[in-house]
Amino acid sequence: MHANRTIVPALLAAVALAGCAATSTGPVAGFDGSWTISKRGLAVTKPESLTHASVQEATAHCAASGERFRQLDLKESPAGILAPQAESELTFNCE
Repeated sequence: MHANRTIVPALLAAVALAGCAATSTGPVAGFDGSWTISKRGLAVTKPESLTHASVQEATAHCAASGERFRQLDLKESPAGILAPQAESELTFNCE
């Protein structure tokens, strides 16, 4: 019985932390030849750092096919009351 008192709070804490972890879609192809990378970070993460990581990932994605990264659009949102995670969405193409 005593073990359950320790395990249950530990499991709840693990589930709560997993919900706060940073996530990334990786490059997702668009219909018009563009690509989009969306990243979400912890509440303490700034959207600029997510964007920086997205630009690095996009640059590497384009370089793998011998092309150069070109930014088409960028949307950043800081964490707040309505959005518990910072977000960055980078749309780009390779040329």
